[in-house]
Formats: sequence, structure tokens, C-alpha cells
Amino acid sequence: MNLECFLYDVQDSILVLIMNRPEVRNAWNRKMHEEYLEVLKKVNEDDSIRAVILTGTPPAFSSGTDLKSFEGGAANFQSSLAQEGAGSTIKLMHDFKKPIIAAINGAAVGMGITITLMCDIRIAAESAKMCFRFTHLGVVPEYASPYMLPRIVGLGRAMELCLTARTFGAQEALNMGLVTQVVPDDQLIPAAMELARNLASKKEHAIRMTREMLYRHLDTDFDEAVRRDAVDFIEAVRLAFGDK
Repeated sequence: MNLECFLYDVQDSILVLIMNRPEVRNAWNRKMHEEYLEVLKKVNEDDSIRAVILTGTPPAFSSGTDLKSFEGGAANFQSSLAQEGAGSTIKLMHDFKKPIIAAINGAAVGMGITITLMCDIRIAAESAKMCFRFTHLGVVPEYASPYMLPRIVGLGRAMELCLTARTFGAQEALNMGLVTQVVPDDQLIPAAMELARNLASKKEHAIRMTREMLYRHLDTDFDEAVRRDAVDFIEAVRLAFGDK
């Protein structure tokens, strides 16, 4: 693909997608949103790709939204968001057919950390620093983070992180369950690739359906969850072993 804001590399049926605006620490602008949505749409329908790793060109994972997006006030920013298709991107990540792994290197600030909440698994380099910086700027969290963050780390911790807008490190992120693994900086991509290969080795339908079930049950009552699980289990057995 011909991309300006990302590097795109497929290895062993795994897409390594690298945010590539290092001069602004991989801050997101309109073009970056457009390209990200384009890539996700293409990959979602490409059966040869079984997993995605999202990371950033050093020195940062992402410094968040490019603050130039705020120039011109709220009306201009709202128009920019609409054209960038942020809502479409969030929905597509939520409904994605393949697992997405965030490999967090360096700083992940603002949208740079909230976009990882829409990834299925997050791992971090030892030097990674994270911050939900929104209240410091006089704005509020975005990219579905008020929905996802309390479900990942709990309401109390989510409140503290978002209200204080403090910076925290990889080990604290691991302790609170925001990331599942912390590795030396030079082992981040190898660790992400090992994890992605593990996922890619599984039956495609089992990974896809399990992912769908876990997200669906975030807001499903117990009786409905049991009913839907039974239907999905029968379908998974059919796909794995056939109709006989």
C-alpha cells in the first residue's frame, strides 16, 4: 500500500503497522486517520492476514492528536473529526475479524494511549510512559476510552488516571492490567511477533468468534449471554469438525 503516515510490513501472515510521523512523535492528523481506516478495511477482508501489530516509529508510540487539529476552535475540530472518520474507525476496531496487538514503545499520550484500548492485547516496552492527558488540556477523553478503560482497569483506577492526567510507567500499567506484558525495549517487537504467531496458529473462526463473544458480553445480561454462547459453541463445533 502507498501510505504517507504508516509503514506496512507483512511477515508470517502478521501485519506490522507502524505509525510513522516521528517528527511529531507520531501525532495523529486527518491524513493519518484516513490511512488507518483504509488499512483496517483492507486487512479485515484479507484472509492471508491473521493478526495485526500496531506500534510506532521511535522515539514514541504516539503523542496523541496533532494539536494543530484544535486550531480554529470546536467547530473546525468537529469537522476535522467527521472527515477523519474517527467514529468509523472505533466501530471497525471493535468489530474487527482479527486480533490487534498494541506494542507500546516510548510515550503513549492522549489518543496515543486511548487507541490502544480498542486493541485486543497491549504489551509495553520497559521505557514506555503513558498518560490520559485530556483534563490537563481542558478537554475530555475520547476514542471510546470512557467506555473501555473502566472495563479494563476498573472504575476507580480509570477515574484517577483520567482526572489527574498523570504520567505512569509500564510496570504500573502491568500491575493495573492495562498491559499484559512488559519486556526490554529491544524485545518489544519480537515479543509481539511471538504473541501474534501464537494467535495466527489457532483456527481463524475460533479466534474471531471468541473475540466477538468477549466484547459482546460487556453489556449482555446473564441469561442472554448463556443463550448466545450455546449458539456460538454449536457453530464453532460445526466449523471445527463439520456437520457430521
